[in-house]
Amino acid sequence: MRRNTNPVALVAADEASTPRLWAKIGSQAGVLAPPWLLLAGTAGAGALSHAVWGDPGEVAWAAVAATLGTTGLSSLTWAITHARRLLGRVHATATVAAAGAWLTTATVTGLDSDVVTGALWWGGAGLALSWNLRSVIRRLDPDQQGGADALATLFDKAKDQAGLKGARARATQVTERKIKGVLALAPGEATVHDAQRSIGKLESGMQVPPGTLALAANPDRADLAEITVSDPRVLRTPIPWPGPSRPGASIADPLRVGVFQDGDDCEFTLPGSHLQVMGRTGSGKSFGSAWNTLGEIMTRRDVQVIAVDTSKDEQTLGPLKPGLAAVVTDQAHAVEVLRRLHRQIPQRTKTLGRTGHSKWTKGCGMDFVVLWIEEASKFLAALSGKDEERFEEIIKEARSAGVAIVLSLQRSDYTQMPTLVRGQLAKWCFGLGSSDDAKWGLSTRQQKVDTVAPEEWEANYPGMAYLDAQGVSEKHAMMPLRCYDWGESTSRETMAAHVAEHHQHHDPDPLTAQLLRSPAGGPRDTDLDHTETDSDSDSDSDSDSDSDSDSEDTMDWDVAADELDDAARHDPDLADPDSTVTAAARPDTPIQQPTPDEAEALHTDPPAQRATPTQSRAALHDWLTERAATGHDTFTASDPGLATLREHLGMGRAWTYKVLGELQDTGRLTVHNGLYTIEPDTDPDTGLRAA
Repeated sequence: MRRNTNPVALVAADEASTPRLWAKIGSQAGVLAPPWLLLAGTAGAGALSHAVWGDPGEVAWAAVAATLGTTGLSSLTWAITHARRLLGRVHATATVAAAGAWLTTATVTGLDSDVVTGALWWGGAGLALSWNLRSVIRRLDPDQQGGADALATLFDKAKDQAGLKGARARATQVTERKIKGVLALAPGEATVHDAQRSIGKLESGMQVPPGTLALAANPDRADLAEITVSDPRVLRTPIPWPGPSRPGASIADPLRVGVFQDGDDCEFTLPGSHLQVMGRTGSGKSFGSAWNTLGEIMTRRDVQVIAVDTSKDEQTLGPLKPGLAAVVTDQAHAVEVLRRLHRQIPQRTKTLGRTGHSKWTKGCGMDFVVLWIEEASKFLAALSGKDEERFEEIIKEARSAGVAIVLSLQRSDYTQMPTLVRGQLAKWCFGLGSSDDAKWGLSTRQQKVDTVAPEEWEANYPGMAYLDAQGVSEKHAMMPLRCYDWGESTSRETMAAHVAEHHQHHDPDPLTAQLLRSPAGGPRDTDLDHTETDSDSDSDSDSDSDSDSDSEDTMDWDVAADELDDAARHDPDLADPDSTVTAAARPDTPIQQPTPDEAEALHTDPPAQRATPTQSRAALHDWLTERAATGHDTFTASDPGLATLREHLGMGRAWTYKVLGELQDTGRLTVHNGLYTIEPDTDPDTGLRAA
């Protein structure tokens, strides 16, 4: 756990020894002494000045010089105290003017005059005491301490260059890790969005490290913002995992996954939202997000986790497996879980509705379900068109049913993830490879702030990220965080000990148990069955096996029927000519062989052999050249001619987007709002070399 320091206790211990006490008294006396020393110095200067220039032939010139000097010093004092409040500015200027006027009078009359000595005693002593009062009040009033003055001074130093003329900053809280304050903008001249866009210029003008400032809008006034000053360098070293935040609590309570730059815990809530985790290789995406989040989730009493990784098997999820409801590493079984979840969502919402719940809430009697998909781009790319539609429906409907989807991948552009899906996800963005990737990994409000730049980290600071999710304030959404570190060499042992001590194992509710049952014929290491007891398996193994087999056959047959219905909607010639016969057919129904006339009518040419990548790119290059030559230099990805070419080559839709993206990089194509424009071909071998 992070150690909390008590400033009061430290001060008490510091004052315990006599030498330290005398040192403290001396320090305080040193703060009060300067005004009196200046008073004594001014008196001595007056006596000396009269003795040197007090003769009648010289005193007039001395008086003129002293008057001009007093006027100049007073004007300079007024100018250089512009950053202070009006009272302080007037106080300083009046002190200089009074001292100069007395010195001028003493030069002419000397110290023998009662008026001169009285002015020195009462006027000078009064000014010295007034400065002592200001020093004491500044020490007692937190708003007058150095942190507040420093924030206002630094901001005033940089605001004009940042385009925020007329704005003012004032500190409201000073702690060991941060300064919090209020930024007041000039009404009608600037907005909080303008200030957020100018953060980089403010930091440059203040001469502080990049990332020092964070701004968040005030929900009640458009001309006010909350400003936070913190040191971004504290996140450059790993922060050890402190243990679970709320063992035994509900999944509805916040999950703690790291520390924000200002020292606050990074916490968010999962129910009612879905989450995208994005970051380049080596950015700490898997361990920073998966281990910390799932490590927290498994300590909660009302949640079941299904984790999927069809790319790295159990490399990432293996150590967490004992604390999860299921770990699925096979694509076919993962798709089966997806279909099963799609069918169950209406049942879950109906059950919640019958018990008086409009959405999943803590204590509703149903387990919350988290479907965590690592390397989601590979999983999504392998889905059929119908399964992709099912997945999109899950994203839209699952939140109220007590289901959250987490998708972790390296880049979530339109070639890797459907746009509809990405728009439904909260954003957790780790280090990226380029600024172009940021628009896919950051939320809309994060993209509006120039200093939110995860591409600057690349893979140099694993675990550093930006998070804009449910429960994260606007201020923290714009602020970097660092996920907890589990230890490079001892991570697996640490996770094993955590699972053994804190995993809240419990039997799922009946509806969730149906979702977790093991797939027919699947490997037992998926752990998708937590409900079967030894006695059940001994007495009912045959009936259970038959029931599962029938259920899976029915599911496969329903999926095939869905595919046929989908095809018929696109091509009427594929419509079922006799739905009655089809409905009565089963997988084991004997197939009737066609008659010779039917066989001849069904005869088609054999499909062409699939083209190689080089041949496919060359064909696309030729298609673009011919299209441009006929004056048709624009097209969309769904262009019928392009679709025909793709089918002829035996390529899929993902290949089309990939190659079109390559041609954008080479300058052959430009795109705006989904409309591609063919640019002049300056290198006829571009299409071939792209292979």
